[in-house]
Amino acid sequence: MKMVTGKIWFGVCLVLILANIFKSVTCERNVAVRKPANQSSANTGAWVASNVVDGCTKTNIESNCCTHTQGMGHKTVWWQVDLEELMTINSITIYYRDNFQIRLAGYQLYISNTTSTPQDGTLCYVDRSTTQTDVKLTITHQCPYVGQYVTVYNYRSDPKRQSWYDDYAVLELCEVQVWGCPVGTYGDGNCDNACSVDCYGGNCNATTGACFYCVPQKYGTVCESDCSFNCLNQICNRVNGYCDDCIPKKYGTTCERDCSINCLNQNCDRVTGYCNVCNPGWYGDMCNQICSQNCSGTTCERRTGNCFSCVSGTYGDKCENGCSMNCNGMMCDRNSGRCTDCNPGWYGDMCNQRCSQNCSGTSCERTTGNCFACVSGTYGNMCGNSCSINCNGTLCDRYNGRCTGK
Repeated sequence: MKMVTGKIWFGVCLVLILANIFKSVTCERNVAVRKPANQSSANTGAWVASNVVDGCTKTNIESNCCTHTQGMGHKTVWWQVDLEELMTINSITIYYRDNFQIRLAGYQLYISNTTSTPQDGTLCYVDRSTTQTDVKLTITHQCPYVGQYVTVYNYRSDPKRQSWYDDYAVLELCEVQVWGCPVGTYGDGNCDNACSVDCYGGNCNATTGACFYCVPQKYGTVCESDCSFNCLNQICNRVNGYCDDCIPKKYGTTCERDCSINCLNQNCDRVTGYCNVCNPGWYGDMCNQICSQNCSGTTCERRTGNCFSCVSGTYGDKCENGCSMNCNGMMCDRNSGRCTDCNPGWYGDMCNQRCSQNCSGTSCERTTGNCFACVSGTYGNMCGNSCSINCNGTLCDRYNGRCTGK
């Protein structure tokens, strides 16, 4: 195929058009009729490439409405029409020679902006029929692309992709209709209407006039609406106007909501509004809950509100509990509340049990409550027993109660 440089539209060689705005009803113009056509070979002088765009849809090869490439020895074959300018294509209709599914099977459709090899264009359709009856000889394919050249291509590999394929690559096209409009226009069969000036590149759907893309800061079917000023760079989704991103301190689909003032620097997630980080003293997804005043420095964990550390005399996840008054200096373990040490006269984990009044100095061992020493006349671990009155001076051994007086 000869190499021809195609026209450039905003520097884009081929633009994919959104298929979801394509209508199946073919109301556009057949932009291929009587346009220049070429093919890889011709079987005889009568079966020329131009037959495929002459407006005749008869599919009998004797009608002189079809083309026929050379049939022997060829493993690749192609036919191509030059639309002479960039066209917004919606669909392509193919009429093929009657009863010759074995030759059409496996064909491909390409849209391109140059006459280079078909594979350099954009592939629109591949026939993957597994049986001969699956191959449709008259069929319309949706091909929502912009391009200047339409190519029908086929090949035969060794071995053949299906056993029932013809041995050689042959094209017997009777008509190829390309439904669309010149870029920048649309209309119901006439292409007389201009696309909206707010369509990106001035291009729109050839039937409805709906823009494929909008110029920056616009959205809507014909890009008639303005994106929110709160959208970052005022860029939004073409269909619904939702912002791609928000300016600082805003969130929501159209960035209409304010991030919490308790978010650090008022920055939050663009979708949920959740703060990335809270200002000191606040916690929660929206930083709308106050950290406990018993948190040291009034700072706490962002999600749970648990204090990182507690002020003196408190304990618990949120430092909500007070250490026992009997803890020495009211100092206790942050998690369990267990006293670090007890005030004199008290024992136990929480220092909530009194030492025996018979303990000398009312002091005892922190864990067991055993007296370090007993007052005169008593004995036992907690000095709970009295020495015998027959002991001289009622003095006895601290542990076994034996009299010690002389």
